[in-house]
Amino acid sequence: MRFVLVDRVVSIEIPHRIETVTDAVGLDDVFADHFPGYPVMPGALIVEAFAQASQLLIAWSRELAEVGRLRRLSRVAFRHQVRPGDRLEIRCERRAGDDRWVLDATAVVASRRVAAATLEYDLEPAIPGTPAARAAQRLGALGRELLPVALGAAARDVRE
Repeated sequence: MRFVLVDRVVSIEIPHRIETVTDAVGLDDVFADHFPGYPVMPGALIVEAFAQASQLLIAWSRELAEVGRLRRLSRVAFRHQVRPGDRLEIRCERRAGDDRWVLDATAVVASRRVAAATLEYDLEPAIPGTPAARAAQRLGALGRELLPVALGAAARDVRE
């Protein structure tokens, strides 16, 4: 991940859902260019925040032995703009009764829904030396930084 758009994991219920926070600060370069004089967070970065939260849920649900590869993105809707200083609250929830990894994602700013999407993933084994293994390492490091508070004792169990 070149840009980490998950600032904090608020809660996680493996393998069902994850809630994260992304503060729309620190994206000064992005806001300077999109759009000059009226900065708005690009929709692609909101979708990337959905994907990063989803990938954390998948990787930790699979104990970092597999990672998710985005197969399909659908039903993407942007309802309101995200501006500098906004706190983006993201919730990704796995569809119940589905063996596949299909997640419904929503983004909220100040109790106002700003975006939604459905993300579908294939699982890829994290075999040493492969891109999937490198992704698992990055997700593992990010998870160790962000998940312990959300998971409590369960985070320690997953890491051991």
